[in-house]
Amino acid sequence: MRVPFDRLALALCCCGAVNSASAQEVESTGSDPALEAELDALLEEEADDLDVVVTGSRVETPAGRAAVATETIRREEIEQSGARDAAELLEERGGLQLSRSFRGTELWLRGMDPQYTLVLVDGDRVPGRVGGAIDLSRYGVENIERVEIVRGPSSALYGSDAIGGVVNLITRDSERDFEAEAMAAYGLNHVVDATARVAGRPDPHLRLRLDGGLHYAAPFRRGDDEATTGSERLLWTVGGRADWRPSERHRLRLTADYLQLTLRGVDEGAGAALFDRTQLQEQLRASVEHTIRGRDGLTLVTRFTYSQFREQYLSDQRGSQALDSYEDNREHMGQITALLRFTAEALGSHTFTVGYEALHRALDSDRLVEVGDRSRFALFAQDEWIPWEDGDASLTVVPGVRFDLDTQFGDQLSPKLSLRFDPVAQLVLRASYGRGFRAPSFQQLLLRFENPTVGYVVQGNPDLGAETSHGVDVGLEWEPIEALKLSAGFFRNDLEDMIAIVTVDDPSATGSVFSYANLATAWTMGLESLATLRVDDTLGLIAGYTLTETWDGEQERRLEGRARHRVTLAARLAYEPWEISFVARGALMLDRVFYVDEDGDGLEEEIFGEPVAQVDLRLAKRFTRHLELFVGVDNLLDAGDTFTALRPFTVYGGARGRY
Repeated sequence: MRVPFDRLALALCCCGAVNSASAQEVESTGSDPALEAELDALLEEEADDLDVVVTGSRVETPAGRAAVATETIRREEIEQSGARDAAELLEERGGLQLSRSFRGTELWLRGMDPQYTLVLVDGDRVPGRVGGAIDLSRYGVENIERVEIVRGPSSALYGSDAIGGVVNLITRDSERDFEAEAMAAYGLNHVVDATARVAGRPDPHLRLRLDGGLHYAAPFRRGDDEATTGSERLLWTVGGRADWRPSERHRLRLTADYLQLTLRGVDEGAGAALFDRTQLQEQLRASVEHTIRGRDGLTLVTRFTYSQFREQYLSDQRGSQALDSYEDNREHMGQITALLRFTAEALGSHTFTVGYEALHRALDSDRLVEVGDRSRFALFAQDEWIPWEDGDASLTVVPGVRFDLDTQFGDQLSPKLSLRFDPVAQLVLRASYGRGFRAPSFQQLLLRFENPTVGYVVQGNPDLGAETSHGVDVGLEWEPIEALKLSAGFFRNDLEDMIAIVTVDDPSATGSVFSYANLATAWTMGLESLATLRVDDTLGLIAGYTLTETWDGEQERRLEGRARHRVTLAARLAYEPWEISFVARGALMLDRVFYVDEDGDGLEEEIFGEPVAQVDLRLAKRFTRHLELFVGVDNLLDAGDTFTALRPFTVYGGARGRY
């Protein structure tokens, strides 16, 4: 089904009128000294409050009251981890599995492929999915304030791709009148990092930030092959933000950033042919956001974001030009978002979030038969209702629904229901059900690729529909004492109408012809558990275990590469009199199955990967409040194999200065 664009534009105009009317209503509140003081306090707390999450409801919510469980990695933990980018930061978190290839680092959440996880930056989608995945190593941690992870179906708020969950990278703000920061580090195997940041308030109503970073890592090989296991990487970033607050009720935010990533490696092809591969990726993002705060928690946010992703791919065959290739892919994405959050006391204890989104994407690629072009319009609503509350005990019911209208594949309705029950102050019980979907990609719709050497053709299918899913989550959080927190949960996801590769009967073709169809099914389910112990600011211990079972309904076998058992451990020890801290992080993956045709008979054999234990260590010493020196070890056990391309054992050291 294709939706006429004029109908889409008319719907956008109508929603824009509603948004304008809402803004005027907020403005009509007039000047109220008590309100002005309340709003001023709220705005001042915004930068200092470390217990706020946004991803589960799309607006800022105190973490202790959030109905949707949200894992948060804050700035202090980011710095202590020694991670260079978002991929390294997440690789030892419970319930997450990262896979590395020449395309970058992919995130598998709850046993599902990376295309079923939505990656956001400041709440906005980002372009540049390669092979269905966003490369998390593209995002250096120098500008990340916190990372929020919401597990389970979230299409009721975010639409397509949010089946396994949502990962939101939230960038940093300025907090003081003036602040500056710089970091430099060097590691064996030629690993270099350098970052700088300056921010401040030149005017009481204005906040500014400017930051940049450079990260380099040499290529590496495991074994005697000429082909590289890990590519040479050169990433540099630059970004800035301006916040203007003309009054206590208004905030105008302008953000822009740019990154460039160069990957170089050697690939081995058929007949032992070698290819020198170079990938140049560029990403530009710019956004304008206006926030209005009113009485009783009323918040209105409107935001426009434009982003562009370009990848140039060069494959140069050694000793010949017969198989040389060059591709230039450009993706443009424009997104308009409007959110209104308010409390309706007249109806009881209800807090509503309503909004609309308009998304336009265009992809120009040498492999597409035409320029991919699509628009998507969505309306969504969520109600946080507290029907019962008695002291520390309460019940929260959160129904939500989203309607998506896509000019390419039609419409989708995504409902969700979440429950939170607090029988006592120390115990939280949660349960949720959600329906999700994933829209077919431009490649699956419009691809035209011929391989004359092997003799096959892959062509897209413009009649594809969306993949759908049903997901259930049940969990609990228990704090028996203030220093100890325990959590456990069960999840189940059933995927239907999955897009699979099929053979097409084409009598005119000289070789095999492949295409795509909505045929496949799969499910994933498992258990997640986590224990956190914190003793003042001296000792912190985190231990997690995840059991993941998967099934490929089309092939009637387990999904490839998923770790059935995954154990994560983290420890932090600090001794304030010496101003020294030590952090250790580890992850163990067990029972992974792969399918490889080892003997060339056309049948895949079942191969089990070896256990992979990854351990990282970091020691830091603060000499003054302005200077910190640190040393560390990445991949202490030198883990990695054919299926797990981890960077080898690396010792590094560096310094961080602050003002």
